[in-house]
Amino acid sequence: MLVITYALDPTADYVLRELTDRGVPFWRTDLADFPGRSTLTAELRTEGRWGGRMGDELRGVDLSEVRSVWWRKPTSYSFPDTMSEPERRFAASQAKGAVPGVLGSLPGVLWVNRPERNADCTKPAQLAVAARAGLRVPETLITNDPATVAPFAARCGGHIVTKVFGSIVHTEGAKRGQLYTRRVPPDQYDNPRIGLTAHLFQREITAKAYEIRVTAVAGKLFPVAIHAPDGPARLDWRRDSSSLTHTPVDLPHDVIRGIHTMLGGLGLVYAALDLIVDSDGTHYLIDVNPGGQWAWIDLTRESITLALADLLEKGTL
Repeated sequence: MLVITYALDPTADYVLRELTDRGVPFWRTDLADFPGRSTLTAELRTEGRWGGRMGDELRGVDLSEVRSVWWRKPTSYSFPDTMSEPERRFAASQAKGAVPGVLGSLPGVLWVNRPERNADCTKPAQLAVAARAGLRVPETLITNDPATVAPFAARCGGHIVTKVFGSIVHTEGAKRGQLYTRRVPPDQYDNPRIGLTAHLFQREITAKAYEIRVTAVAGKLFPVAIHAPDGPARLDWRRDSSSLTHTPVDLPHDVIRGIHTMLGGLGLVYAALDLIVDSDGTHYLIDVNPGGQWAWIDLTRESITLALADLLEKGTL
């Protein structure tokens, strides 16, 4: 088994401790270990299979024995400072072609998830697939034309929010911050800075009752209701996770069916989904994160740990 994630990943540790207790062998590495601390040697054999090894000085994996790959949260390839920037860019492109290329072509390997499936799970793609799967999605506008925002807001009753397309983490100089979901006031609808890049706007679910985090592992769903008090966490619970309470919750059958259809369409074995439930009980799919965290919720931590360990150990869906 091959586990690819960053060095200090406490969430992965839960699963890896369970696998260790079971006596399941694995090698944990990060893309940042290549090529300085790890090596890849792969030779194409006559039957069209890659043979060889990927490992470091102490441990590694025989490519012919890999049965499952947990592609969790790897960081970028690392190269010496003595290389120029063009050299590093070229070396990174070569490493990207080789490491995922060889691993991805190994036959009969379970991926959780394949990196290309993670990359394809963009916000526009996931919302479109969710809607086609029968899930409710808030009205959404993607634009860099300020003139289109006011008409969209009018169709949404004057209540819209804006969100980033990818990670909310933002670094400027030595400062690190988060770009949370925020309301868009009417005096910002025609802000010319909207024209500088693409923006995502959605109707705000103003009658929000609570939210649900659903963790999906190979068809098993682990839903938890998230209750945020009035305040900063009410619009975006990531602003103040310490104020949240979690309770068990059941999903309606049509939502369960839609989630399974959506994940199949996205080709994801694992994902963390966020839904908003309004006062009428309508469930809205808000986000699909193919590498979303799950260990921060006590209610489902153990069950998700066991489900992932079972899946990786078995090596098949």
